[in-house]
Amino acid sequence: MTRTARALAGLLLCAAAASAQPPGRLDELASRGEFQALFGGALPSPASPLPVPGGVPVPPRFAPGDVFKGKVLKVLDADTLVVMAKDGEAQIRLDAVDAPETPHPEHGKKGQPYGEEAAAFVRGLAEGKTVTVHIKELDKYGRFIGAVTLPGGRSLQEEILRNGWAWWNFFFNKEEALNKLENEAVAAGRGLWAGKARGGAYWPEAPWVFRRRESAGIRRILPGEVITFTVKHMPDADTAALGTKQPVYDYIRLAGVDAPEVSHGRIKPGQPYGPEAGARAAELVAAEGMKIQVEIEDVDPYGRLVGWIRLRSRGGATLNEILVEEGWAWWYERYYPGLGELGRKQERARAARLGLWADPNPVPPWDFRRSQRPE
Repeated sequence: MTRTARALAGLLLCAAAASAQPPGRLDELASRGEFQALFGGALPSPASPLPVPGGVPVPPRFAPGDVFKGKVLKVLDADTLVVMAKDGEAQIRLDAVDAPETPHPEHGKKGQPYGEEAAAFVRGLAEGKTVTVHIKELDKYGRFIGAVTLPGGRSLQEEILRNGWAWWNFFFNKEEALNKLENEAVAAGRGLWAGKARGGAYWPEAPWVFRRRESAGIRRILPGEVITFTVKHMPDADTAALGTKQPVYDYIRLAGVDAPEVSHGRIKPGQPYGPEAGARAAELVAAEGMKIQVEIEDVDPYGRLVGWIRLRSRGGATLNEILVEEGWAWWYERYYPGLGELGRKQERARAARLGLWADPNPVPPWDFRRSQRPE
């Protein structure tokens, strides 16, 4: 057999072996999980072709740091614009903000309350105007992430946050000035934050939580619901893990309190009294048979339920207040200024030097976390 014939035979054998393997499916558990991780919890649209390995990459039109001026042709969502550049249209995803989703039935995409109002606000500011776009990067969907400056020099992102039509996307942007703008809008009840007063479906749900929940087919839990859960374990004193392995609602964060941090390896150092506080919380939950009744107050930006855990073994008192009363947690005054009774319990624990108050100058967890952030 010639060398060419042997090579051809080898190729045919490889092809036959490959064809004998069962074809992979996107909805199989392993590949589904891989794609969900790759696409941030949302499976790619069946109409969208997957990248072909070995294909010729197309160089992006803009590089990080590029700046261009162009007319805003269309506002797709409050955080996504189509801008005319010199060489054609470019889709710009605003950096630092995430706005409520608008419905796109043609793509099977549901909307959120205030999505249309947020988009209308941005249209009024930007559509038809010539803006300056500062490119940050290209995202996995082929959109350019960037900041947009309006005519006159105002930042579009800042205007959206100031008027309450988006969340500060702190996962990808750490500018505290933007956090301040969001907090001011929340306190004033501007834009979508008016939903806190309206309640029900209008209660603000972070868009990334909405997308993960919808992708997983999980119903929305609203403030005011009282639900019984089985706790798997207590990672720290103010957090209960439910062990459901869902993309949302897998943890319960205690409302009104903040406990000393527990170490989770070198990446996340702990604080003094963190282990002791966690052990006391775990003891109280174990006395309930690991079944707890939770009055839901909110869902935080991490997709955790925030609520009050009532303990039958303690006559219906909440785990939240007991931890403060015994000196194992702080009253989280910044976010719960109206809970004066928690403040009074804290002062009594401090005066008696209970728990963490045995240290004359304990560091509040929020200050400790801030000190751990990279500069």
